[in-house]
Amino acid sequence: PGDYTVLAPVYDDIGLGDFARRMTEVLIDFAQQRDWLGRRVTILGCGTGASMAYLSQFMFTVTGVDISPEMLAIAEQKYPESTNAAIHWVQADIRDLRNREGTADMVLALNVLNELNSLRDLEQVFQNVQRILDPDKLFIFDLLTIQGLTEQGRRSDGVIANNEALTVFNTNQYDYERQMATSGYIIFQRQGQSWQRSQGQRVLRGFPVQAVASLVQRAGMKISGIYQLNLEPYDPGLSQAERVIFLAEKPAS
Repeated sequence: PGDYTVLAPVYDDIGLGDFARRMTEVLIDFAQQRDWLGRRVTILGCGTGASMAYLSQFMFTVTGVDISPEMLAIAEQKYPESTNAAIHWVQADIRDLRNREGTADMVLALNVLNELNSLRDLEQVFQNVQRILDPDKLFIFDLLTIQGLTEQGRRSDGVIANNEALTVFNTNQYDYERQMATSGYIIFQRQGQSWQRSQGQRVLRGFPVQAVASLVQRAGMKISGIYQLNLEPYDPGLSQAERVIFLAEKPAS
């Protein structure tokens, strides 16, 4: 989380919130087509609030959870209040939500779970989601597949932001043995007449899709479907996809 002290001010400028911003509307619409009804949405790893760009337009009660106070401060500044949605920001580790129970009709986790260190961390998240999710409600999350992480680690290094006030250089590498992609960021920000240099990185780990599905079920939820980004069904044995979307449901007691 320490790297987000550095990355928070440039997070939106370098596109790290784009996936959540783009997919939130798509996934809410997809859930509603599958007869999901609800108003209370919890977003795990909410970052600078990318999902709020859509949710803040409607009568949702939204709780954004993130471990980084710097990210939350930016999110709160972007969405201080809304005439429609009720928005709450919570600084917490998504592996430890024990003080929140029965408060969500949907839990969203977009572009965040690959940042966890192990399957054990994932299991902790799933157990906590099961606890805060109401019966018959949905948990929706995405994962970069091992194929997707490999492709990301192979991307060419280069400049990903360049304007009068900001320049960001990006480097990428992939560790095949540990199935881990690392993106490095060298950041130059203008401060008056000079430039300030900082550096951070984002480390993403790969998890087998079938192992993740088993952990969801072990946590007491059922898999409603695993999908590619175009929302076509994903078959772990046959499909090729850089990222997958899981829909899980907490069964009624």
